[in-house]
Amino acid sequence: MIAAADIWIQDHYWFVVISVLVALGTGTGLLLEWRWAEVTEFARQIAPVLTTVSVIASALLSVLAWFRKRRHRRLAAQAEANSAGSSGG
Repeated sequence: MIAAADIWIQDHYWFVVISVLVALGTGTGLLLEWRWAEVTEFARQIAPVLTTVSVIASALLSVLAWFRKRRHRRLAAQAEANSAGSSGG
């Protein structure tokens, strides 16, 4: 089960990352739309949140690169195994 989820994420990592970023952006947009006065009033308190979001976005991009490398290695190993299996028969 975990291996299947891991392979699915490797194959669909762009979808996963974009979905997370869209969810964060939508939540932020809704907050700004409905609570603009409160957001501007608490701008100094939001600065640490923005810092945290930037750290999370950086971590997501790092994870994205890591999944990309793992996926390329897995696909290369599968291609090598398939070519070795088909040429040996």
